[in-house]
Amino acid sequence: MILITGATGLVGRQLVARLAEREDLVCLVRPARRVRQFAPGVSVRVVSGDVDDVPTLRLAMHGVTSIVHLAAVSRSYPSGRTIESVNVGGTQNVIEAAREVGVEHVVFVSPIGADPHSAYPYLKCKGQAEELIRTSGLDYTIVRASAVYGEDDKWTMPMAMGMHALPFVFPIPGDGQSRLQPLCVHDIVTCLIACLSDAKKIGQTVDIGGPQVMTFDEVVTEIMSATGVKRRRYHLHPGVAHSLVRLSSRLLGRPPFSNSAVDLLTVNRTTALDAVPFHFGFQAARMSDSLDYLKRPRPWRRMFVRYLRARE
Repeated sequence: MILITGATGLVGRQLVARLAEREDLVCLVRPARRVRQFAPGVSVRVVSGDVDDVPTLRLAMHGVTSIVHLAAVSRSYPSGRTIESVNVGGTQNVIEAAREVGVEHVVFVSPIGADPHSAYPYLKCKGQAEELIRTSGLDYTIVRASAVYGEDDKWTMPMAMGMHALPFVFPIPGDGQSRLQPLCVHDIVTCLIACLSDAKKIGQTVDIGGPQVMTFDEVVTEIMSATGVKRRRYHLHPGVAHSLVRLSSRLLGRPPFSNSAVDLLTVNRTTALDAVPFHFGFQAARMSDSLDYLKRPRPWRRMFVRYLRARE
């Protein structure tokens, strides 16, 4: 039996849909989330709770042999869920419960660039969480990914909404020259499934990315091409972008992008171009071939307004 934390997130939903066909699954779902976010027909055991609740984690781990730990946040919320409490504290709680229950293997997902000494809070906390995993005494596999994209993600979809909603100009935090390797959500899910059954991956930290190194400006070009919308780029100095995050937080409650998103646009998140074929034996999809979800007719402006008004 496999426990998935963060099961209603972008990667979690796809992982649940794929694994439910062959494995018994337990999904830790925060009370505020809705089980209907899983694909129709998917049958799993759902435990209502969060990674800050060790007793609930113990309950969720009953009979579990492996954990895929996806639960994470890239911003802090007024409710008290912070980058540190979820990413570091939550990981420590997962480890503590796993030790007590006797779980055999933890697969942990982290971003390329995670470093316990990073100047950026999100990357620092994810780096600290990685160290907790490595020193936990548990069998582990850490998968560090570049920017993961797919339908209902939190970066390509909001960007497409913004391109449709904002006339003439599309603002971009930073100079647009940071490099990344966009990785389709279906491909990272394939990698995670392989990690669950490959004993050779135990004790390893594996960096993976898509088959192209792209600047963020090039990613914007791909999204504009997929949406059929052309806008003039306007690059914002990171300091100005951080100020806009603070201002929009006061006005909207939730800004269209977070401080962590601004930080990530100043960091190169790349690895070997053949990382996925080398470690997992298949070729990851190119971004230009995987953006069909942006080409579908949608009420983009209304979606953008709802996104801006959304709360945790």
